[in-house]
Amino acid sequence: MPPNIDYILTAEFHIDKGPSITHQYPSSLPGIDNLYFLPELMLPDQIHKRNEDFTVFLLYRNTYSGEFQYLFNKSKCEPEPYFLYTIVINVKDSQFKRGSIIKSLSIITKLAYFKSFKPLLLIALDKYFKDSDELIIKDLYHVINEKNFEVATPLNQMSIVKKLLITSILDLPIQDKIYHDELFRNKILGIGKDNLINKELFIRKDLSFNSVVDFNNMKIPIKIPMIELPDTFGDYLNPTDFNFKPNLINILQSKLASDHLNDELTIYGLQTPPIIIFINAILTGKKILVLSYDNSAGHIIDNIFLLLKLVSGGGILTGILANYNVFPMIDVSKIDLLEECDSFIAGTINPFFKSNDKLWDLLYDLDNNEVIISSTIAKGEDEYDMKNSIISEDAKFLSNLQLSIFNYNDDLTTIQLIFRRHINEIIRILLSSRNLSIDINKSSSNQSPNSSNKPAKLVLLMEGIGYFWNNDTNKLLEISTYQLISKKFQDLLYDEKFYYSLHLPNLGNELNLMIDLHYQLQSLNNSSGSHSPGTRLINEREIWFNILKYLISGKSLEILLLVTYLIPPSSSTSLQSSSVHGGSLTIFDKNKGIELLLINLFNKDDQVKSNVIMILQELQDNYLCGWCLRYFLKSNLIYEIAFEDLLHTLPSEDR
Repeated sequence: MPPNIDYILTAEFHIDKGPSITHQYPSSLPGIDNLYFLPELMLPDQIHKRNEDFTVFLLYRNTYSGEFQYLFNKSKCEPEPYFLYTIVINVKDSQFKRGSIIKSLSIITKLAYFKSFKPLLLIALDKYFKDSDELIIKDLYHVINEKNFEVATPLNQMSIVKKLLITSILDLPIQDKIYHDELFRNKILGIGKDNLINKELFIRKDLSFNSVVDFNNMKIPIKIPMIELPDTFGDYLNPTDFNFKPNLINILQSKLASDHLNDELTIYGLQTPPIIIFINAILTGKKILVLSYDNSAGHIIDNIFLLLKLVSGGGILTGILANYNVFPMIDVSKIDLLEECDSFIAGTINPFFKSNDKLWDLLYDLDNNEVIISSTIAKGEDEYDMKNSIISEDAKFLSNLQLSIFNYNDDLTTIQLIFRRHINEIIRILLSSRNLSIDINKSSSNQSPNSSNKPAKLVLLMEGIGYFWNNDTNKLLEISTYQLISKKFQDLLYDEKFYYSLHLPNLGNELNLMIDLHYQLQSLNNSSGSHSPGTRLINEREIWFNILKYLISGKSLEILLLVTYLIPPSSSTSLQSSSVHGGSLTIFDKNKGIELLLINLFNKDDQVKSNVIMILQELQDNYLCGWCLRYFLKSNLIYEIAFEDLLHTLPSEDR
């Protein structure tokens, strides 16, 4: 089993000597001679203003030399980054010129929940610099690495689809069920008798696990996520550690403080909401800088992590950490490194960067809460403010997000699901202009580097791929809005700078049959049955029959249930109606896709009803899907009665 932490470093800052590394354990860091700037990054600017701070940056291990390096090289480096997490304290001492000395303690680890070690590191840092005893560092290293933090081996092998599904199920009853019922928890996590959950761990109500590390005669809890998602820091199910909500509200309330326009960023002119600008910036590989002179390094880093969490959709879009160049904290001495990068997300405390817009494409000034577009990428300043009418997907996203945050004060996982849905929908829009049949006929392209799927000849069960528009006029208008973004994103995707977890060729079943469930369910959800010119006509019978044909195993059933969660409401009208009447979100407000399935129990076509019944029976036979379905049915008596009635009354030949 690999160590929980690989190295511990300590550093100090003296006014007359500058920053320096004082100790390294268990040995000198491989590649340290080439990482001469580590002390400067570990001890950020303006730290003398604060009693405490933290920094994080990413290191990559060269597979040939074994040394750590600052920039990722796909052909030479391990795909997963190491996190250098540093706790910094400002120790008051009159013997020093500024009346204090800056000291820090760092761990280097692959564990993305590195912030869980903060209490332990603070205790160790205080004791180490009080006693000046290097044995404390040695003891810290060993007590952490003697613990087994692995929840269970099958969790590492769980498919991304199942991880996305479990982290999309927001209903409190299933969270309570997972917490209280160990057999249920083990079953849905795929844990059998031979590989039970680590007995040293105990589960918390927020669906994370705790381990306890004995250090300095104290028992220090370490929080461990139940499910880890790619490119996600901390715990997706309980993201409060990173000040998620207040930072998100600041982003939503930020303003575009620039007269410059860019066709890939300001798609709605000067009225483009900053959150849309940030999403577009990452999807098109821009150079993004987050700046604050007044706030701590930790505050800047938290905002960078938040942007990454939102745009990744919690595992929908991956590869960002390795391929995008993420520098949570950087200073002016690293300008040469930034200039080597085609894209990056970086944080800084130095205001020098703001006046040098050749170094970045997009700057987020946290102190003034404003977004600035560099003059070097400005295009179309003379155009009118509103370049395009807002597309329906962006309008729904913004409306539902505002409603969730400010009207319902929703839990954070609900807010994350709104982002997950939106990122998934935007990617489907960006891919709709490409003939995906080419990829299907080739093989399972754009797989995650960790995918174990073998390329196979896939058969598409029925036409219909990508985002669904109910008429060609809307499709033309909305694709044109995102046309330039689409071209750049596709280039990045097929150059494997990004990976799309739900890329259609990755979703074939065991018989290599494939259907774009998302497209087909959206076509059913958005079709009004109108035969007006330009409206797409759909064949309900064919859709439900082919969905049933696709469902042959647990994998395909879990894909179907996940898709029901990922389909946004066709509008926010129902949510607004609930809000006006003081109601709370129902289970069907959170999952419009499953309601679409259940409402067809009342379809006038017996053949459709028959196929829907058989689909529901297939879901029943899957442990996780069946549990969810029972709760959906019990949440609405009408659906439950209809399902039971049809099971007994529908002619067998129709089933």
